[in-house]
Amino acid sequence: METHEAEKFIGNIIKNYIITKYINHGSFGMVFEAQEITTKKLVALKIPINNDIKKGQRCLIEEAKVYKKLNGGDGIANVDTIKNNGVEIIVMDLLGLSLENLLSNSKYKKFRLKSIIMLSIQLIENMKYIHSCGYLHRDIKPDNFVIGYNNKNKIYCIDFGIAKKYIKKNNQHIEFRTNLKFCGTARYASIASHLGQEQSRKDDLESIGYLIIYLFRGRLPWSGIRHKDKNEKYRLICEKKRALNEEELCKELPKEFLVYLKYVRNMDFNEKPHYTSLINMFQKLYDSKGYHNNNFEWSS
Repeated sequence: METHEAEKFIGNIIKNYIITKYINHGSFGMVFEAQEITTKKLVALKIPINNDIKKGQRCLIEEAKVYKKLNGGDGIANVDTIKNNGVEIIVMDLLGLSLENLLSNSKYKKFRLKSIIMLSIQLIENMKYIHSCGYLHRDIKPDNFVIGYNNKNKIYCIDFGIAKKYIKKNNQHIEFRTNLKFCGTARYASIASHLGQEQSRKDDLESIGYLIIYLFRGRLPWSGIRHKDKNEKYRLICEKKRALNEEELCKELPKEFLVYLKYVRNMDFNEKPHYTSLINMFQKLYDSKGYHNNNFEWSS
């Protein structure tokens, strides 16, 4: 849906919310800013609006279930659902700009090292919490990490449309499988995802590594790959990822990023990551640089 089409919804009243602004769209619906009529509180509404509204609603309901399982944890928005004319709608905390928006708004189209180190710490913390609840995100990209609406130094993880439980009902880790359909965003996806393998915690962390490199450089070595056939494009991106070693990918970054990427790329399928050790490693790097005040460049 184009922006001008979405703007037709501005001013509409849904239950006790009035739509005030179009924010963005995803695979299964549109996101709007809305105001609670009596309290004047601003929220975000995620509404299934596409050609197959039943599919969109089903996917949004599943996403809402994941949010509720994560239960408003640190770096996760609080979510509720309402029904309007039989359509289920997600009501969630209103958040700020995405990392992609912030990158586009930055002067040099890349972030400074201080912000990169701070982001590394918060993104690993996000994954640690999500994984502790038994879920994989599976679509790590700069559009899916946003800053707080009031606190611009806080990073939130959003969009759990293709999240998956990796812990089964018997409390066992899911089994390794192959020949699966690609899942994620090609630019940041893990090599295993490209190869059609079942994803696990290591894949979210590998994607975080590519995301961080992208935010530091403003591009990735495979950013320029184009092909009219989507599957061939994905194959070429995977080929490039496999051909580049960690030293090449982390060139110009402090050695801690090389240690991180080597570690997550070499983890076993069902291995539990050492989140705390990784966080401590980046915190020590931050301290060694003499940084202070914990403000990102967009909030200072």
